[in-house]
Amino acid sequence: MAQQKIYFFGRLAEQLGRSREVEMVEEPITIRDLRVALAAQAVDFADALVDPRVRACVDGVIVTDDALVRAGQEIAFIPPLSGG
Repeated sequence: MAQQKIYFFGRLAEQLGRSREVEMVEEPITIRDLRVALAAQAVDFADALVDPRVRACVDGVIVTDDALVRAGQEIAFIPPLSGG
């Protein structure tokens, strides 16, 4: 198992903090499975991360929930952007 830092931006950072360390129990893991694992670790993750409008980024690139990630990659979640 490896420790992995997950970053949060926008309203997610306000709710969850700018980052958290989590255990990567298995790898590679899909973003979808990572969301589920995060939600299981802490209730405050659940509502924030299950929103389908919340996008995941891996190494600075927006990815789909099917994308595979490994410990050591930069993983971030960003809420929908608003404005004009």
